[in-house]
Amino acid sequence: MKGIEYIIDDQGERTAVVINLQEWGKEWEVFYDLILKQSLLSESWVHQDSFSEKLDKALQWNHNNPSQVSNLDSLEAQLLKHE
Repeated sequence: MKGIEYIIDDQGERTAVVINLQEWGKEWEVFYDLILKQSLLSESWVHQDSFSEKLDKALQWNHNNPSQVSNLDSLEAQLLKHE
């Protein structure tokens, strides 16, 4: 199939696939979303109350607090002063 290549092992078994995202990008996104949703359903830690509560708190904090951007040159100068 054009835009899809298989990687095979020494026994001729398919072990991986390379997908041309320019040709198949939209289909890949749909496929990836389905895999991600399915894997999250089977991961018990995602559904634990403590994880959900921490995630909710983190999302709420991010929503209520502006992004923090640091000036890297300034931080580097401060670090060099303390060496």
